[in-house]
Amino acid sequence: SVSTDGQMLWWDTRKLEEPIDSLILATDSKGRGMTLGGSSLEYNTEAGPTKFLVGTEQGIVMSLNTRNKKTNNGITVFDTGSGKHHGPIPSIQRNPTHSKYFLTVGDWTARVWTEDLKTPIITTRYHNSYLTGGCWSPTRAGVFYVTRSDGVMDVWDISHNQNEVAYSHKASDTALTSISVEGSTQGGGKLVAVGDANGTVSMLEVCDSLAVPQQNEKTAVGALFARETTREKNLEIVKRLKAKESEKSEADRHEREANSDDSEMRLLEKDFFEMTGT
Repeated sequence: SVSTDGQMLWWDTRKLEEPIDSLILATDSKGRGMTLGGSSLEYNTEAGPTKFLVGTEQGIVMSLNTRNKKTNNGITVFDTGSGKHHGPIPSIQRNPTHSKYFLTVGDWTARVWTEDLKTPIITTRYHNSYLTGGCWSPTRAGVFYVTRSDGVMDVWDISHNQNEVAYSHKASDTALTSISVEGSTQGGGKLVAVGDANGTVSMLEVCDSLAVPQQNEKTAVGALFARETTREKNLEIVKRLKAKESEKSEADRHEREANSDDSEMRLLEKDFFEMTGT
């Protein structure tokens, strides 16, 4: 479990009086960073029995591998700049068919990440209302759901279109707060349960096109994720090269200014000696 007090706790259901282990969600185990409050947690054995994903109140994603506790307590901190969410992350979940990729929902956007990069590879457009949760379809690799504070549920099919919502449904007059889709990679995916701020649960049934896997969809979505990962890596390389060029230009400018100052001083000295006859 994680909490806004900045702790991650492990429990034994046979003895719930106290946790069996704990960890501080710190960006730097040596105390030079900050402690983040946990707002969501993901654990999927297909990704590895020692791997955890944590969404935080500060909008930053953290991954934890208990096998690598010697390095920053096993914590990897994802983008703390433009790639992070602008508010708490209420939902974080691995893709059911490609477990190295995962979904986060926070502020007005949903984002898809990969374990290989610290920046998101896909970011949706900003929704009209604040997002309160989300999850992947268990049957279609490229489909995920998000819930909104205006009571609307949006369905995205990124294998078809990454810029527009595939389907929207007004499920409540109050804010939606939770969502779950029945099924697994073997079947299902049509029944969707959403909860709202008044404690009401609504059961929805989506059409076959949003639930039944398309031909070669798993392979196509895997290729989409790989392509977006490569594109993001290339952008990172370009950014680093531009930063180096900027640093070099700045160093060259300072060197030119220093040389100019030296030349000016030599001219002044020459004029002075000529005037004094020395």
